[in-house]
Amino acid sequence: MSSRDHATELVESYILDMGLRPGDRLPSERDMCRMWDLNRTTLRNAIQRLVSDGVLYCRMGSGTYVAQPKLIRNLQDVKGFSEAVRETGRTPGARLVYCRQCEADKATTKRLHVSLGSPVVELCRIRTIDGVPVAMETTCLNEHLFPDIERFDFSRVSLFDVIRDEYHIQVCSGQERISITTLDEREAHLLDYPEGTPVFFQSGVIYDEKNEPVEYFKNIVLSDHIRFASELRSEVEE
Repeated sequence: MSSRDHATELVESYILDMGLRPGDRLPSERDMCRMWDLNRTTLRNAIQRLVSDGVLYCRMGSGTYVAQPKLIRNLQDVKGFSEAVRETGRTPGARLVYCRQCEADKATTKRLHVSLGSPVVELCRIRTIDGVPVAMETTCLNEHLFPDIERFDFSRVSLFDVIRDEYHIQVCSGQERISITTLDEREAHLLDYPEGTPVFFQSGVIYDEKNEPVEYFKNIVLSDHIRFASELRSEVEE
């Protein structure tokens, strides 16, 4: 076992043994080095690994703290953000950036199967967990399917709930792609994160029970708070 792995296990064991909860502060680096006879570089490498894994977070000039568990989004799941967050016992939220009607561009035309220049509704929100910004979601909808959808306050209501309950459309499947990008100046400002921070870029299309496109989305996701997972299955021969 490497010295970093050993230091990582010591920190994780300390969190468990002391019953530390999210938001609790760890001892100073000097104290932890003294406790476990570690050098400062080894301890910092271990802490950085745990920060990357979402176990810890650091506050400049304040110290190192136990982090809230990351929200796990299953890549095979078409569940909405709000529902996924509530299932973890935490509180979802949204800050509306804009909800407006615009003309379909080439990308939207291809994904929503609408004519170039036809009316679509574009919705942009900052999504939060327990009040903390974790993602910026931009959604395009076919205005023909969702007339007057701008009347809803999407800082308070779930888009999936509105689609299902008000327009009687059932979301059944989807396709998505995930890549890595960095925050530009505008995104960094809206998410209250440093410009240039590496983030997930998630894009895709959601389909209804007739396999017709309902929603085209482009999301900026902070990896500090959300991670993606996929369930692997083997086919069993009969």
